[in-house]
Amino acid sequence: MKNIFLLLSLIATTILINAQSFGSNEKYIEVKVSDTLMVQADLMTLMVQIEEENDDYDYDDYDLDEKEIEKQKRDAQNKQKATKAKIEAILNKYNVSSFKFHEEEKNKNPFSKDFSIYENAYEVKLDNVSQYEKLSNELLAIEGVGVTTTQVNVKDKHSHEIILLEKLMNKAKKEAQVIAKQMGTTLGNPLNVSNQSMENVYTSMFNNPESMGGFGALFGMLGNMLNGATKSTSVTISKSLVVRFAIGN
Repeated sequence: MKNIFLLLSLIATTILINAQSFGSNEKYIEVKVSDTLMVQADLMTLMVQIEEENDDYDYDDYDLDEKEIEKQKRDAQNKQKATKAKIEAILNKYNVSSFKFHEEEKNKNPFSKDFSIYENAYEVKLDNVSQYEKLSNELLAIEGVGVTTTQVNVKDKHSHEIILLEKLMNKAKKEAQVIAKQMGTTLGNPLNVSNQSMENVYTSMFNNPESMGGFGALFGMLGNMLNGATKSTSVTISKSLVVRFAIGN
């Protein structure tokens, strides 16, 4: 605990020194701006789940002989097999190029970095987003099947981020000009720009799940749920900037 307080003290001291390094002789206006773009997705990843028969069913609680138990288990397996065949027929009908059924891992490591949410479900990569609604509706028409959007993405995300950054810089300048006018001074050039903030942590986890390694699909799905967008075909791109402008005398 003492080490934590020491570390926090050092960080606070560093921030204070950095703040003082600008000195009272340097005059500036600092503004924080945020904005969001909604972009039509080019790529989607879906989780197609099959409702599980209860494998942990305690047959001892029921007056069933061994043959009846085996029959019920066999019927459940046949039902799942038939459901998988229907799902794959629909995926092939829409020429879905990439899909994989993930079997349940019996001896999985809960701390593995390869954490997957797709156990006992299909991971479906859709590169023709215009097909999503019809595909999803046909899959949901199968008894015991659920469809969840785990990730949405755009191929050229960087170009959209550049557009958003230009928009934010213009927004920051306009806000700073209003402040400078009220202060009776003139606005100079930007001295410093920072886009490092807690909002970026949220963005990386939920809006940029590809940056989260093995947990990417989980964070992508949670992000969609938090944004109320488990059926959305849009990508949210968010940015926040802190811009410091020089001002005249």
